[in-house]
Amino acid sequence: MLKHYVEFLYPGAQLIETSVREVQIRDPSTIQASKECFGYRFFDRQEITLENEKHKPETLKGEPKNYSGIYYFGKTMTLEEIKREIPNARHLINNMERNKGNKFVKTRGGTFHPFTIDDVILSEK
Repeated sequence: MLKHYVEFLYPGAQLIETSVREVQIRDPSTIQASKECFGYRFFDRQEITLENEKHKPETLKGEPKNYSGIYYFGKTMTLEEIKREIPNARHLINNMERNKGNKFVKTRGGTFHPFTIDDVILSEK
């Protein structure tokens, strides 16, 4: 059976932290995210429940697939805007120049991430 999940994204000390929850449908209007969450994405996974050798149910889970773009809480900025508005952030600017993206997201938590064609900016509620 194909199941749908939402993966919430949180700023971590060095890497992005995540949490995952099953959802019935892949609909952003049904998602309630905490204020610490800067974005989320959907994915699917095949799962099947079988009876194991002890006659107890055991769920076998396939690999995550069919990832959506990321739904961000924040705003998009071009590299030029970042250079103009945050000129002392040389490390950030150097990383962005190497990434070669046209737009980046400044999340509500203040972190920056590349913005791709599949990503979406959500309005704050």
